[in-house]
Amino acid sequence: MKVNFFTTQPWAPCSQFYEAAFRRLEYMSFYDSKLENYDILLLMTYDHKIVKTVKERFPKIKIGIIDPRTSAVTESAKLSDFIIIDSTEMEDFWRVVKKPIFRYSEYPDIDYFQKEHEEKDKIVIGYHGNKIHLECMAQNVTQALTNLGKKYDLELLVMHNFSPPSGQEPWYPANIKVRHVPWSMKNYHLELSKADIGISPNNIIHDESTKALLQTHNNFNCHVDDYSLRFKMPSNPGRIIIFGKLGIPVVADFYPSAIELLTRNNNGYIAHSPSAWEHCLEELICSHSLRKKIGNNLQTTIKKEYDYEVQNKKITSFFKKILAGDI
Repeated sequence: MKVNFFTTQPWAPCSQFYEAAFRRLEYMSFYDSKLENYDILLLMTYDHKIVKTVKERFPKIKIGIIDPRTSAVTESAKLSDFIIIDSTEMEDFWRVVKKPIFRYSEYPDIDYFQKEHEEKDKIVIGYHGNKIHLECMAQNVTQALTNLGKKYDLELLVMHNFSPPSGQEPWYPANIKVRHVPWSMKNYHLELSKADIGISPNNIIHDESTKALLQTHNNFNCHVDDYSLRFKMPSNPGRIIIFGKLGIPVVADFYPSAIELLTRNNNGYIAHSPSAWEHCLEELICSHSLRKKIGNNLQTTIKKEYDYEVQNKKITSFFKKILAGDI
């Protein structure tokens, strides 16, 4: 079995994460333009438009699209033989193309870290990710942190590749120190590992007045207490997995990947309202033994189910079934 991982954007973070994972597979080649030498061609989502041409020139090659992030990839996905996605959110969406789907969770390739959770006065709460999720946490996480900052000595460690915050941003909590750390691979261990608690805000702010527009003459029991959530189709567990590799317990927004990973085996907390975020964070702030227990539980699950070696064994079996026509 010969598989070629190919993309015109190898510098893109998602490309780098998948490449790091697949480098462990001896049958995998990378960026080889001699496509005819392979049984399977893996294309990143950025390259989806070449699927049709490759199929016409090399009809025997099985083509898989990795991480199709928007509906613009739909027609190419229909022409492919399978797709690789990284979350239950994406799996649900891409069932529309009626192709075999393999779920492979990618994330920055960092070593596991044995976090020592100790009783301490100052608690560091860590965030890593993009700017949009910081901005959207203004309506729930920020309120919780501001309230907790009145009772506890807290620091919010924010790691992203944008400019440091000015302190005037709506997401910037009062009563606690905020420390910006530039994103880099080395800073996962040098800086993010110092966090005692990780947060994974994910849901996107939207105008809940649209609830009224969704009512019909039947009303469907529509009530002001109903939940109305918005999250991206490419939402995934990657940010939570990183905290797990570092042994750090997590509180996350309501979104499928978080619910799937954190609500079993006592792996962590999910919250939506400011009050729920405050409650979950406070439980972890007040107990170093609880932080240790939940951080260890999460890391154990990551090792058993999300480790690249574990996922590579599964995807190898998947590739063999694709070539044999068994799926």
